[in-house]
Amino acid sequence: MLKTISRIILLLAFSQQVHAQVPVNEDSVEATILLIGDAGQLTNGRQPVVDGARKVVAMDKKTTVVYLGDNLYNTGLPDDIVPTNQIAKAPLDSQIYIAGKSPVSVYFVPGNHDWANGGVNGFESILRVQSYIDVLGNKYIKQLPRDGCPGPEEVVINENVTLVIMDSQWWLHENEKPGIESDCPYKTKAEVLAQLDDILSRNEKKLVLLATHHPMRSYGQHGGFFTLKQHIFPFTDVIPKLYIPLPIIGSAYPLTRAVFGTSQDLKHPRYQEMINAFEGVVKGHPNVIFVSGHEHTLQMIQDSNYNYIVSGSGSKTSRVSKSRNTLFASSDNGFVTLKILKNKSVRATFYNVYGDSIKESFSKNILDFSKVKKPAPITDTVRHPVVAFKDSVIISASDRYKHFTALQNVILGKNYRREWNTPVQFKVFNLQKEKGGFKIVSLGGGKQTKSLKLKDSRGKEWVLRSVDKDPAKALPENFRGTIGEKLVSDMISASNPYSPYTVPILANAVGVPAAHPTFYYVPDDPAFGQYRELFANSVVMLEEKAPTFDESDTKSTNKMMNKLLEDNDHHVDQEKVLNARLLDMYIGDFDRHADQWRWGTADTGKGKLYYPVPKDRDQAFFNSDGLLLKIISKNMLP
Repeated sequence: MLKTISRIILLLAFSQQVHAQVPVNEDSVEATILLIGDAGQLTNGRQPVVDGARKVVAMDKKTTVVYLGDNLYNTGLPDDIVPTNQIAKAPLDSQIYIAGKSPVSVYFVPGNHDWANGGVNGFESILRVQSYIDVLGNKYIKQLPRDGCPGPEEVVINENVTLVIMDSQWWLHENEKPGIESDCPYKTKAEVLAQLDDILSRNEKKLVLLATHHPMRSYGQHGGFFTLKQHIFPFTDVIPKLYIPLPIIGSAYPLTRAVFGTSQDLKHPRYQEMINAFEGVVKGHPNVIFVSGHEHTLQMIQDSNYNYIVSGSGSKTSRVSKSRNTLFASSDNGFVTLKILKNKSVRATFYNVYGDSIKESFSKNILDFSKVKKPAPITDTVRHPVVAFKDSVIISASDRYKHFTALQNVILGKNYRREWNTPVQFKVFNLQKEKGGFKIVSLGGGKQTKSLKLKDSRGKEWVLRSVDKDPAKALPENFRGTIGEKLVSDMISASNPYSPYTVPILANAVGVPAAHPTFYYVPDDPAFGQYRELFANSVVMLEEKAPTFDESDTKSTNKMMNKLLEDNDHHVDQEKVLNARLLDMYIGDFDRHADQWRWGTADTGKGKLYYPVPKDRDQAFFNSDGLLLKIISKNMLP
């Protein structure tokens, strides 16, 4: 009897093991994502992991290849004039040609080594890699995000799968990188996170693969895992064969990294800030799978209902531990495939590569996104018009500054509270009819205002922005939720809500281009889709995007400066710049950083003449009559 029971148990266990490894019926596969990280080094002149992946994965229209960073060791791609350039780019070539002439989309995610290992030449290095890939002219192969920008880049794989690529090294990089003055669509961390949230919201019913070089979870070397060997022989982490024993003293290095970490370790404050920022946005979107490299390991981790895949052993290997959240871990070379099935389940398969030998080491269905339900969004505070007509309403710009004490009047000032609180008649904004009808492009990236990028029926770009502001996102984390946030929020009352109305009249008088804004009231309109609750029952301002005198396209400050450097015959119209700056001073518009300017172009017959096109005039006539700002401006920030 006992023998029979034992046989049944063994048979059940065996059947479950076989079931876990049952091959996927390829007819049921909707998409295959091949994940290879840290493949930037050759072994005896070849790339075994890339070669192995090519043997296992069908290179057809269903397949997408994602290289998860450190696509070149050790310091990125050197300049063409450097003698070692040809040798240095050989590993990149091996990755580029994985699909041969097949129409397989191949995406390169930047890693820290592609940024010259975080060095001073990192930005130049990442641009060289991009240029080299672009020169090949294969439309299916791209480095994303482009131009050293942080992302996020949204890549539609199919109607059920979206790939979102972010440059995590941009977050950690301490040297030159694109910022507020750049041409990046999202220039600050706040803008990046706002756009990531927007992408996830738009893809709430789809599977989203969030690809970064740096992992959000890891139990490898960068995650603080060290063995007894590193405590006794610490130099072996740098030179594997350097066995110089340093007991006790040697523990200083692994203990320091395990507790504090370098900027490339998960324990480092800057890295932790990035993890918290990303996961803070992803929270509430359960259909997201994190995929990354960086650790020279293979790891399948499930934590807090999310899946974290590390595929970073494309050319190097390192130690790895297992935790209670680890489903699979390997310190050998290899790669990972994700097969998205037609029934909306996701199968993750891990392969180890040993020279010419390939072994399927782990395979499991990790997510069924057909059952995923997004939590109900938190609604904004609802405001109701004083009077509502068919095509217009009477309402104040905001009622946040209505209740204030005599002490507030003295300390913070009366400011423009009356202007904010006075009910005004606004036309109701009809998204589908105004200006011939608008299409929503995306959420804007402003820190203090809610904004939407729109496009009209002629393809002209517009911006719809909330009149009232919320400065919380512009404040450091430790100031949020404090009295400091309340003070800053109340100081919005020192901005006149209708100042943008007056600027075009003054600007036109002195020959400065200016947008002509129109104020509207946005009702609770279903046409706004996922942005409905964000803008419902609010006063907004609609204006065209950086208008020029002849309605031609404009350039950013960064592009304009580059054009001046390219050709000595290009110039800036200095008189128009002076006019624009004098106008700024006259109207007290202090918010004039590099991103607040665009540049129109006039042809002189010998080079281009660039003239300024100021943007965002919502700080014009800023004025506070309170003691607080007077004391600050006189004694602290004159």
